[in-house]
Amino acid sequence: MQVVKILLLGTFCLLTYGGENQLASGQQRQHFRNQPEDQHVVEGAVALIKCEVGNQKGRVQWAKDGFVLGFNRTIPGYPRYEMVGDGINGEHHLKIHNTTLHDDADYQCQVGPADGHDPLRATGHLTVLLAPTSIELLGRGREEVIEVNEGEEITLECQVEDAKPVAMVRWYKNNEEIHLDSRVDVEKESSQRRRHTLVSKVTLRLTPADDGSHYACHAEHPALSQPIAASVKISVLYPPGPPMITGYTAGETIRAGEERTLSCRSRGGNPLGRVVWYRNNEIIDTTDRPIGAESVNEYKFIVDSADNGAVFTCEVRNKLTEKPLLASVKLEVQFPPDKVVVSGPTQSRVGENVTLTCVVENSNPPAEVSWVVDGQPRPEATTRRERAGPGGWHTVSRLELSVPAVDRDMMFTCHATNQALGETKVDTYMLSVLRPPLPPVLHGYSEGSGIRVGSQQRITCVSRGGNPPAHLQWYRDGQKIPSRKHSIDDVSSAEIEIVAEPQDNGAQYRCEAHNSAASSPVSVSTTLVVFFPPETVKISQSPRRLSAGSQAILTCESGPSNPAATITWFRGDYRMAGRLQETSSSLNGGTRVTNVLALNLTAADDGLTYSCQAKNTALQKDVTQSVTLHVNYAPTFLSEPPDVVDVVVGESEELNLTARANPGPVIYTWTRHGLPLPDPVIDDSWRDTYAQHPDMGGAGGSRVSAEGPLLYIRGVTVDDAGDYELEATNQEGATVAKVYLNVQYPPTIKYTSEMVTVSEGQDAHLECAADGNPLTEAMMAWRRDDYDFTKTEQIFGGKKATLTVLRANRNDTGVFTCEVNNSIGKVATANITLVVKTKPVVERSQLLDRAAAEKGKRGELRCLAEGAPDVSFSWKRDGLLLSNGARPDKYENETVRTGLVSWASTFYIRNVHEDDYGRYECIAENELGASTFTVRFIKPTRPDPPLSLKVVNTTHDTVTLAWKPGFDGGKTQYFRLRYRTKDSTSYQYLDVYEAGVSIYTVTDLSLNTEYYFSIMSYNDRGDSEYRGEFVRATTRSQPLLGDRELLLNQVLGGRGDLPKLIIIVVAIVGTMIVILNIALVICLIRRKRGKRRDDGSDQASSKSTTNTMYAPSSYNDTVVGETLSSISEKSRESYTQEDSVVDYEDGPQYFPSGHAPPAHLLPAHFLPGRLVPGQVFLYDQYDLLYGCVSPRVLEIRIGAKPHLFDLPRAGDSLVARKKTTRRKRESGGDRRGHAGSEAAGSKYQY
Repeated sequence: MQVVKILLLGTFCLLTYGGENQLASGQQRQHFRNQPEDQHVVEGAVALIKCEVGNQKGRVQWAKDGFVLGFNRTIPGYPRYEMVGDGINGEHHLKIHNTTLHDDADYQCQVGPADGHDPLRATGHLTVLLAPTSIELLGRGREEVIEVNEGEEITLECQVEDAKPVAMVRWYKNNEEIHLDSRVDVEKESSQRRRHTLVSKVTLRLTPADDGSHYACHAEHPALSQPIAASVKISVLYPPGPPMITGYTAGETIRAGEERTLSCRSRGGNPLGRVVWYRNNEIIDTTDRPIGAESVNEYKFIVDSADNGAVFTCEVRNKLTEKPLLASVKLEVQFPPDKVVVSGPTQSRVGENVTLTCVVENSNPPAEVSWVVDGQPRPEATTRRERAGPGGWHTVSRLELSVPAVDRDMMFTCHATNQALGETKVDTYMLSVLRPPLPPVLHGYSEGSGIRVGSQQRITCVSRGGNPPAHLQWYRDGQKIPSRKHSIDDVSSAEIEIVAEPQDNGAQYRCEAHNSAASSPVSVSTTLVVFFPPETVKISQSPRRLSAGSQAILTCESGPSNPAATITWFRGDYRMAGRLQETSSSLNGGTRVTNVLALNLTAADDGLTYSCQAKNTALQKDVTQSVTLHVNYAPTFLSEPPDVVDVVVGESEELNLTARANPGPVIYTWTRHGLPLPDPVIDDSWRDTYAQHPDMGGAGGSRVSAEGPLLYIRGVTVDDAGDYELEATNQEGATVAKVYLNVQYPPTIKYTSEMVTVSEGQDAHLECAADGNPLTEAMMAWRRDDYDFTKTEQIFGGKKATLTVLRANRNDTGVFTCEVNNSIGKVATANITLVVKTKPVVERSQLLDRAAAEKGKRGELRCLAEGAPDVSFSWKRDGLLLSNGARPDKYENETVRTGLVSWASTFYIRNVHEDDYGRYECIAENELGASTFTVRFIKPTRPDPPLSLKVVNTTHDTVTLAWKPGFDGGKTQYFRLRYRTKDSTSYQYLDVYEAGVSIYTVTDLSLNTEYYFSIMSYNDRGDSEYRGEFVRATTRSQPLLGDRELLLNQVLGGRGDLPKLIIIVVAIVGTMIVILNIALVICLIRRKRGKRRDDGSDQASSKSTTNTMYAPSSYNDTVVGETLSSISEKSRESYTQEDSVVDYEDGPQYFPSGHAPPAHLLPAHFLPGRLVPGQVFLYDQYDLLYGCVSPRVLEIRIGAKPHLFDLPRAGDSLVARKKTTRRKRESGGDRRGHAGSEAAGSKYQY
């Protein structure tokens, strides 16, 4: 027992401690986490057989049907095989690409032993599926149509080849699965290894219901995404059905002329039966057509009498019918007579017996015949009937009578009526009865109506009722005349055409009618009335000699006219009233007319033409005769002499009062105050006289003269105003004209109010008295910029204007301008100052509420106020008055008037200490009150940002900016601009180094580009922030052109069609002129040099200066040289003493304007007469000259010193240049530009 325990204990230890040594690397054995499984794969697809080993220790390989593939994961020798997955994690899946039948096998995943781990084996089978290669119905083509007879059997065999495993077959009829007892499936071995073929056979007995059916076999297989199929179509042949006729019923009666359609239908049949129509056994229609399962033939026709009793047969057959199938109908047709014919004699006399026959042909049923004679029925006729054609009848009727006494032809009508159809046919027969004509009638002319001479007149004679037709004959005053004749039935006509002449007036035209039945002719006549105008008109004058103031008689007599002419008198186009004197008869029934016109003659009648018009109003034709009068008269002025002639003082006047007279000549005499005026003298001395006194005329008076009708006044003065008289004389008498000469002169202001001072709320009265001719209320006006005149009253009277400012307040304080303008000479103006008394109001500005200064320096505190009367200032700190003069060494208060009611106080603090910093109070006061303002006095600090940055001008490559400086922090401040393009994020910087400058021009910009600008300020204590980031400007798209560039563009661009010869000639001439000018300049310089050598150095120096001032400029051939000489001589000294670096360049620059400068070149805040550095002034044809002190003098202030420059020519500009050192900063790149005086080394422009 003890031995057994020892053995058991040893075994346990062996198992326990021995196993612990074998599994030293882990406590778990290697095992399969995922074993291979059986699976199917379609040929050509990818197969993945999974194998995952947990706690893997041994090496892994795959075996195919027992043949190992090796440990290499790429499996050499098997390019389509590989092991995939994370081998380190125990994934060793076998992946087979493009599987084939050879891959159908058992696959084993083998894990070898290692470190005491047992080997592992796991197997899975891979089945490769092979889809069938084809499917077919044996012996049948694809989609074949199989024809079989009704009741016949057929067999269909479906073969599906080479599938693995064998395919499954399903049968379908018209896409619905069918299950047949006759089905037999047979599986065969394929010629290819491991593949199978299936044959499925079915037997069918077919009926007509199977016709058109589709039978198909479908093969299904796991390797197929959808079944494959083979099919056939069945066509079952069978005979058609019997024919059926519609469209007519046996025994039905139809009318001839109807449209009838006979339809024959045969149902069924494969193929469909052919349907053919026969009429009386003759084919008439073979056009059948299928409609669904029927065959149809529709025969459409118009029924006629020949169809009565006709048999229509329908025949149907196809290839399965042994005999044709038939159906027939027989028609019964009713029809009216084919025609009705009446016969008998053509003419007869009254009382004769006549017989007429009516024959009616082919009617079913027979026609009923009736007679109508001249609209009356005649029942006494005899009638008989006869058989005709296919089912028709003939009817014959005879009528006998005696011709009655009538005046017309007799009409016989035979009516044949088919009672069954209600249709009647008629034939009419005319029997001519001989008779005489009726009296004729005239057409085309009304008795007594007038016709125009020369016109064509047609008159037609018509005779009715004659049998035979009447014969017509025309006569003129008893003489036969030809005519155009026509005859229709018993109507005869004869037409004559007359071209009317005056002798036809009153002529008689007669027409006669007769025939063989008449015993004597009958006739009708008319008498013509012809209108004709007068052919002549005659004017006679009495007396022979005509004089103004007497009466003249003009007599007008017209020639014969029908109707009588109307006489009208005309003077030119003006109608005159005459008087009818007499009328008298003349040839051809015409009338002569005499009319007289009495005239009271004046000078205006001389040379006038009077016309007499004789007009036939019925014909609107006239004849005219004219006569021109020759009237003697005293002088008459060609134009009405003016009562007043307005002339501007200093101008000349020439007055022409030419007169006309008959007979001539006219003698003219000018007088003033009863004295004759002298003859004119050619002398221009009046011009010099007027030049001395341009407003009121020359001191020595003007020269007034006359010559003939002309009055000459040279240099009109106010003394020349008055009455002037002209007498014009000829042998008929004299005429006098008086003219007042009104001399107009410019306005002047004679008196204005002195300075007007009122209390607030009172009315202020401003007066302005003026003189001038003319001078009206509209010519006097009050002006003041930006002032509302609606609160004022304006009165004008006695050449005085009064302006009343109602209830005046502090805003009304200012300068009012009285302006007088009568459009003659200069506008007269005078300024009147209005001051409204108000208590002071201190300006509260952020630029004034602080002041700064360093210790030991002088501090300046400023205070601004407005008020009236005079304002005084005092300064306090902490309630202590500092400006009382108690400490003159420490404090000083300086007060100045800066405007009409504006005052400024500057409070100085000397030798600033720490305890001087703090708040100071400014008190502004006058007799009406006081106002206070607090100023903080602080240590110097960095400046505030500039205010109100804006764009004042742009060119193609520059932008000019202006701004308002902020608080300077108690130190000298400078400005820095930065800018960028719209599409850029990086800035360029420009420093404005000159203190006090608030306008700057940025240069070298790109064309047509938008820029963003901002600005900051800086001093020794620091920089401010940037302001104005949203200030934008866009440069122009092209440079502005001057006069010369514009002219060049016009010649070379706009005049591109100039001939080349002209251009060449101009170029040659221009070159020669330039050479000639150069030669003349050289000669002039040599002569001056020689003259200097002769005169001595002092004299030469003086003359050199003179020549420099007045010699032409080499740039523009003007006296611009004088301008720069003036600058050099008058201002060089003061400027060079301030800065030794500054000087002016030697030569002037010429800048033509060509056009008035745009308004944006001259900002509104620039003061006329004072120049802000950088501003350009142009003097051109528009007189647009700012800072002009006289018409040709420009005042420029450089610093505090004024300079006057003569402007040599319209369109020139003045430019000076100044040089300074250039300063750069590295913080923003190259900073360039010019501001005012061009601190960066650019040019000054003025």
